[in-house]
Amino acid sequence: MSSAAIRKSIRNYYETRRQFDNRQIDNESSIRRAFLTLLNETSRPHRWLVIEEHPLHAFGGRLIKPDATLQDEYSIPRGHYEAKDSKDDLETEIRKKFAAGYPASNIIFEDSSTAILYQNEARALEIPLQNETALTDLLTTYYHHRRPDIDGFENAMAAFQAKIPDIAATLAGKVSSALANRRQFASVFDNFLTLCRTSLNPALSPEQVQEMLVQHLLTERLIRRVFDYEEFVSTNVIASEVERVITALASHDFSRKSFLRDLDPYYNTIESTASTLTEFADKQHFLDRVYEKFFQAYSPDTADTHGIVYTPPEIVHYMCASVAAALENEFQRPLGSPGTFILDPCTGTGNFIAHLIQSFIPRRNLEQMYRSQLFANEVMLMPYYIASLNIEHAYFERMERRLPFEGLCFVDTLDMAEAPQMGLFTEANTARVQRQKNAPINVIIGNPPYNVGQKSENDNNKNRAYPVIDRRIRETYSKDSEATSKSKLNDAYVKFFRWATDRIGNQDGILCFVSNNGFVEQHAFDGMRQHLAQDFTLIDHIDLHGNVRKNPKLSGTTHNVFGIQVGVGITLAIRKSGASRRIRYHRVPELWTKREKLGFLRAGEVPWQTLTSGAVRTWLVAENAAEFASLLSISDAFKSWSLGVNSNRDEVVYGFDLPSLDHRVERFAESYNSEVDRYSRAGRPKDVDKFVDSERVKWSSTLKDNLRRGICARVSAKDNRVALYRPFAKQFLHWNRLLLHRPGKFEGFFTPTMQNRCICLTGPGSEKPFMALATDAVPDLHLVGAGAGCQAFPLLTFQIEDGRSVDNITDSALTLFRTHYQTDSITRSSIFHYIYALLHHPAYRERYAEALKKELPRIPFAPDFAAFARIGDRLMDLHINYEFAEPYPLKWVENPEAPYSLTLDDRMRLSKDRRSITYNDCLTLAAIPPEAFDYRLGHRSALEWVIDQYRVKRDDNNQITSDPNRPDDPEYILRLVGQVIAVSLETQRLVAQLPEAFTSTAAGSD
Repeated sequence: MSSAAIRKSIRNYYETRRQFDNRQIDNESSIRRAFLTLLNETSRPHRWLVIEEHPLHAFGGRLIKPDATLQDEYSIPRGHYEAKDSKDDLETEIRKKFAAGYPASNIIFEDSSTAILYQNEARALEIPLQNETALTDLLTTYYHHRRPDIDGFENAMAAFQAKIPDIAATLAGKVSSALANRRQFASVFDNFLTLCRTSLNPALSPEQVQEMLVQHLLTERLIRRVFDYEEFVSTNVIASEVERVITALASHDFSRKSFLRDLDPYYNTIESTASTLTEFADKQHFLDRVYEKFFQAYSPDTADTHGIVYTPPEIVHYMCASVAAALENEFQRPLGSPGTFILDPCTGTGNFIAHLIQSFIPRRNLEQMYRSQLFANEVMLMPYYIASLNIEHAYFERMERRLPFEGLCFVDTLDMAEAPQMGLFTEANTARVQRQKNAPINVIIGNPPYNVGQKSENDNNKNRAYPVIDRRIRETYSKDSEATSKSKLNDAYVKFFRWATDRIGNQDGILCFVSNNGFVEQHAFDGMRQHLAQDFTLIDHIDLHGNVRKNPKLSGTTHNVFGIQVGVGITLAIRKSGASRRIRYHRVPELWTKREKLGFLRAGEVPWQTLTSGAVRTWLVAENAAEFASLLSISDAFKSWSLGVNSNRDEVVYGFDLPSLDHRVERFAESYNSEVDRYSRAGRPKDVDKFVDSERVKWSSTLKDNLRRGICARVSAKDNRVALYRPFAKQFLHWNRLLLHRPGKFEGFFTPTMQNRCICLTGPGSEKPFMALATDAVPDLHLVGAGAGCQAFPLLTFQIEDGRSVDNITDSALTLFRTHYQTDSITRSSIFHYIYALLHHPAYRERYAEALKKELPRIPFAPDFAAFARIGDRLMDLHINYEFAEPYPLKWVENPEAPYSLTLDDRMRLSKDRRSITYNDCLTLAAIPPEAFDYRLGHRSALEWVIDQYRVKRDDNNQITSDPNRPDDPEYILRLVGQVIAVSLETQRLVAQLPEAFTSTAAGSD
């Protein structure tokens, strides 16, 4: 945090103190509250969390509670704070606190007039609190205090993360070698592989099971030492089975102790740091963070597929409290009652069940609940181990005796909907799973995985298919959806919602999940919303926002409660016989930080908004929705439209330079065709994912389908055409249906010889603001970037057989417009231009902003059709012919010390004040008018799109792969910058000329 930011927080602190002084308030609690606010604000950049009255065990075991403890992300205390009121003698109070065992490593004492900082057991600073400079110095010294042991831990943790991939790879090599050369180990491993496939996933590969062994080898020591439980491996029913395989691996050529000796310095430092944590909850959080960091380094694919994200304790507490309150209020049944059976189906490190034990189940009911009514599942080895320790220790703390938690199963929850397996890992685990299956589960709580699937077909990291659950989704959420694309229903959390609903069945019950919350409003989930509203009587949803893709001003780290890119929400769904149906919703402020959101949940007071009665498909009804629904849909005005081209391999089929594009396409086709040949010669193996070579070929699902059919690629330079890749950034596109993942309908929209125009706009469910842009070139699907699909509406279509053009504005739309305006002079072309102008109208976009997020535009009748059509025509010409616009007169500033050059060497750089662009070492374009940035398409202005797209890109070997420079026109990019500025300014001028009134009567009402 900068000194200026600290001073701003200090001045806020002084203002609060002045208000206290004016009211003659000088008690300790008020003084403390003002200073705690100061600490909360100034600790954020350091990622320290201020925890009030956090219990600590001092020397000799005495429990102390400083007014505040500041912890880092691992729950390690980094500082403390203690307040006294003005009537106390500060020096006397400090001596008392140190005598009681308060730490003097880094602690602030203050009494409203003086603040004293102790560091490293000695007084470091004493300042008058009213001296702003002195207080700034004190806080800076406080936050920059470095403990050698903490520095050592952070260095060890970073080195441990860096070493994990290499150590894991070497370990995997040892296992592979033993499999190839040692028959006894191979036999034990094969039995273990069969066991894992039977118990967890029939598609598990030997390599994935090897990963389990590596996980165990690398982490079991940490688990034992952090929790001080050396007997863990021998007593845990799963760990003991894994140890049998590890024992078989050990031999003269592999010593576990010798191999892991290199990690001793890291283990020792991590274990030593953990030993300074006296509270089990802190150790639990510490190991959660280590576990998260471990998986991010060890297996990013595993972390992605299973959503390895630690659930903040505030969320855990809020959800547990919500479930407890629902049981009391809706069913008049305490959480510990005999009829309550609770399951966490994706328990991770067991925090939900542990917290229920720690804080919500009465001790008189706890043993019965623990033995018979609490259940949890985990499919990954390391979190399973930690969950076992967490839950069993939580019980030990409450009941003061250890008892194995037999409700914990090592199993894939979604697999439990499938046909029964022969055995589930061990006899004890099989018995646990069967007991859970027999239990009348009526409360399901947890944090399901949140990812939608692999980022690329080359990842071979698809979410696993579950025939029963996938079929149930098809029969319900998908069947009753009106969305065109339903791929988002493949998200793992959607499968858990479906599974949990079916698991509760027809009995009364409660479902509480924290998850990706895209299902609340995105169009693809309309069927899911319908069924949730039918399956449950009462639904509450807290929208914690944090969708970085929708709002680039947000930071995943700062604003998202999980530090991820997608929005997060908490859903409480209750099935209660005979109750009236109700859906409640609350959305926290969009710009709240993670800390503010968690503080809100900690307070637990939610100002609910009851949604419109009967809202089933659409829970969040857009403002002016009824009015919008009465208008003419753009889909009824056009006979044909299409999503933009989805290549799935942009780096292959797009390019600024035709010769290099042809070379890339030919090389790709050759690599793909060799795979077709190799596939045929290999006997057409069924598992294509495992067969294909992902180094040379960028795969997609459609390309794999063509491989299966034995279709070879045939490419020709004649297939190249111009495409609008991003706003005002044209590239050549190699048009080949085999090489394009989803080519759309553009063969019927554009021909090599005929001109056409399209209105491109952001489609429903876009994560970017609504925009419209006309083009005479093939548009890309992500015209305004990822997370926003482009829909293209052409003026004409062409018969593929003979190239004959066909009007694309429907007869019914033409009749409707002519009837409403009572004139036959309206043409299809004028309607096309009218629509384009209307989609630019600021009041139209503002009035129907929420509706435009959910569905295609609808078209009202403006009082002055001719004015809209005329301005729409001019806007369209301006946007399509932008390369012929007169450039805005920028100031060229040359650097006399650099060789003169008009070549873009790397990329353009916009100055911080946005008044100039550094083009290359020689040239800067200055005097950019601020208004140029007001014409926006998605999250960027038109000018920023040009700056972003026109850059020289090089591959890993520093070979140029994309170069926008034009040797035949060296000033093209420089001229383009000026042209796009001119287009931006003229667009705003024309839009300002649009008539204020954009609607009179609803279209379609005549």
